[in-house]
Amino acid sequence: MPKKIIRNLQFGVGLSLLILIASSLASYWSIQNQMNHRENLSKSRLAMTAVKDVLVSLLDAETGNRGYQLTGREDFLEPYKRGMREYPKAMVRAESLSLDDKNQQDRLNSLKVSVNQVTDNLKYLVEQRRRGNIMTQQQIVTSKDYMDQCRKIVNDFVQYEESQLEIKNKDLNRSSNTTVLFILFSAIAAVVVTAFFYIKMRADLIRRDKLERMLKEKDQEMTRRVSAIQRIANR
Repeated sequence: MPKKIIRNLQFGVGLSLLILIASSLASYWSIQNQMNHRENLSKSRLAMTAVKDVLVSLLDAETGNRGYQLTGREDFLEPYKRGMREYPKAMVRAESLSLDDKNQQDRLNSLKVSVNQVTDNLKYLVEQRRRGNIMTQQQIVTSKDYMDQCRKIVNDFVQYEESQLEIKNKDLNRSSNTTVLFILFSAIAAVVVTAFFYIKMRADLIRRDKLERMLKEKDQEMTRRVSAIQRIANR
C-alpha cells in the first residue's frame, strides 16, 4: 500500500480517536453535572419533606396536649406521644442532608431551637395537668407564639427551597440538553470523519488504479514496439 494512503489512514484513525476521546470526556463531564443536579433536586425535596414532618409532629403533640388539658384523660395524649416520638427523627433527617446553603443551615438551627422551646413547653404543660393545674390564658398565648415561630421558620425554609427548586430544574434541563448535544455531535463528527476519509482513500485508490492501468498499457505498448523492432532486425 502506498505511503500516502497509509498516511491518510493513520491521520483519519488518529483524528477519529481524538474526536472520540474529546467527546467522551465532554459527555462524562456533562453526565456528572447532570447527576449533581439530580442529587441537589433530591436533597431539596427531602429537606422540605423533613421540615414539614417536624411541623406535623409538633402539631400532633399540640393537639394531644389540648385534648388532655380539656379532659384530663390519658388516652387523649396518644397524638402527643406520637408527635414527641416522631419529631426528633424528622429533625435528624433534615440535619443529615448537609445542606450547602448557609441561609438554610441557619433556618435549620433556628428551627431546632424553636422546636426545643415548643417541646419543653408541652412537656411542662402536660406535667402540670397531671398535677391538676390547667393551662392559664398566658400559657395558651405562649404556646401559640412558640408554634407560630416554628411555622414561620418552616414556611420560610420551604418557600426558599421551592424557589431554588425551579433554578435547579432549569440547571438539570440545561445539563440534559448539553449531554444530548454532546452525544449528537460525537455521532455526527464520527460519521463525517469516516465519510471524508473513505471518500479520500477511495479517490486515492481509484487514481492509483488508473495510474497502474496507464503504466501497464504503456508497458504493453513498449513491449509491442520492442517486439516489432526485433522482428524487423531479424529479417
